[in-house]
Amino acid sequence: MNQLLDSLKEHPPFSILDNTAYDILQKNTRIGYYPNDSVLVSSGHTFEFVYIVIKGQVEARGDGELLDIYSNNDVFGGIEILKNELSNYDYVVSEELICFELNKNTFLELCDKFTNFRDYFFLSLVERANALKNKREYESMSDLMISRLETNLLHSPCIVDGSKTVSEALEIMENSRVSSILVKNREGYGIVTDTDFRYYILNADNIKHISEIQTYPVISANEGEFLFNILLLMTQKSIKHLPIFSKNKEPIGVLELIDLLSFFSNQTYLVNIQMQNANTLEDVINASSRLEIMISALHSKGVKSRYIARIVSDINKRMYNKLFDIIFPKEWKENSSLILLGSEGRSEQILRTDQDNAIIFRSGFKPENIQEVTTKFVEALDAIGFPRCAGNVMIINPMWCKSIGEYKVMIDEWCEHPSYENIMDMAILFDSISVAGDSEIHNEVVEYLESSIDSNPILIRHLAKSIENFDSAIGIFSQFVTGDKGHKGEIDIKKSALFPMIHGIRTLAIEYKIKATNTYERIKELNNLGFFNREDAHDMIESLEILNSLRLNTQLMTTKGAINNYISVSTLSKIQRDLLKDALKTVSKFKKTIQYHFKLSLVG
Repeated sequence: MNQLLDSLKEHPPFSILDNTAYDILQKNTRIGYYPNDSVLVSSGHTFEFVYIVIKGQVEARGDGELLDIYSNNDVFGGIEILKNELSNYDYVVSEELICFELNKNTFLELCDKFTNFRDYFFLSLVERANALKNKREYESMSDLMISRLETNLLHSPCIVDGSKTVSEALEIMENSRVSSILVKNREGYGIVTDTDFRYYILNADNIKHISEIQTYPVISANEGEFLFNILLLMTQKSIKHLPIFSKNKEPIGVLELIDLLSFFSNQTYLVNIQMQNANTLEDVINASSRLEIMISALHSKGVKSRYIARIVSDINKRMYNKLFDIIFPKEWKENSSLILLGSEGRSEQILRTDQDNAIIFRSGFKPENIQEVTTKFVEALDAIGFPRCAGNVMIINPMWCKSIGEYKVMIDEWCEHPSYENIMDMAILFDSISVAGDSEIHNEVVEYLESSIDSNPILIRHLAKSIENFDSAIGIFSQFVTGDKGHKGEIDIKKSALFPMIHGIRTLAIEYKIKATNTYERIKELNNLGFFNREDAHDMIESLEILNSLRLNTQLMTTKGAINNYISVSTLSKIQRDLLKDALKTVSKFKKTIQYHFKLSLVG
């Protein structure tokens, strides 16, 4: 019993309570068991208990309709007891139930003693969602407390012999592009930083060797140390550069305070700097390896998914530029445009779901070793962690690796034969952006695509028709419509919700000649142009945020196998399920708007 009650400490509103409250809970809470079809509380009756579901499922029904579902860790009955109201619904067990039953008087006693606990039951849906965000932030910080030092955080050590002159050491330091020097002495190491060089400038006449201005013996730490302990050491000693030594007492790198602080905040600065300083393929891979940690940190702090996507997109663009410089021949750089398509083209990909890239060559340019170069590029993305696109939308596919003229011929083919596959290819090209090379080459292809659609109005209705390819995940009586064949109880959030929203907005962007590729920016522009009113635009943006955030949350918890787009309804909290329902209703409403606007019932 006590162990079960302890599990409540992880879930709002019980996570608000202290040990005194748990003593009260242990004395006044019992475990209830109810078989299927048991009626816990009937409409028009009072709640004698607050129910906390341990296992099973309870449905709230009214006038023959299913209005809500309660499952693991969900709480109901509290608000009715606080307001001294009768139940508006029948609460019926739909799946064998084991639950805590907290009696009315004890619940009211806790509410009197702990106002935050009482207030929780009156919070809005958004406020409760913020409570979840705070819980994730706490859990993330707990993880940081036990994180150990990794070599990815370190700068390569610049080591000079103590007999070197200051001038010689400075030259080595400059060539190594570092901000500190490790000085090797007969016994142990010293360190020279900016502070020591200021001392040298003031006393240059009396100083010759680098060892004369070193700080010796150096304060250091060992590989594998807890990062929190290192942070305390650097703070206590007021040092900004900390040499890290191996078990063999040899320096393996230098940790800089700004990088450590970045790790404890969100690592954005660290990843950016590492990517900016990358000069080799290995450097790029190492810098990219920290992206998921950065994303987890930002998500745990409640940063909206659209802002995380922007940060990730900026870092990835820098990454693609580095790969372009390292891998592609010099003559390609002036005669081609490397482009990203799909979610990457919209700056909406967060985790590395798949590769979506292409290259366009200037007309008349004859590139050599195409297969060798493009394969090396795709293999580099493999090493970084981008799975290959299942639809083969990659530069190793000749369809996505050709000249401007050849792309125009392909666009003509799409327009003449608007099959589903051609329409989808047209859509992902419309969402593309240039990330390296000559962007004007890409602009010419996109402008041709836009003019081709303009001159063939029926095409845009064929584009819009694609939103009907997948059914909604919300059914009658606001029930979730989940999958089968290995995905029972799960929703494919991409097909059932994200695709119709993103694709519908994309189609409107084509119609209204909106240049932005990002879905959020397109919604804002459609609001400015009068297609959406302010309230509808806000609902669309918030619904898209909810869908992306829930998907990201599930993907970050995936430990085995490839990342997918399925969300298990049973693992969501009551708040998350309510938010998801609202978002899915907004998607369904938007689909009807698109169907009416483009008169899709008339499109074959």
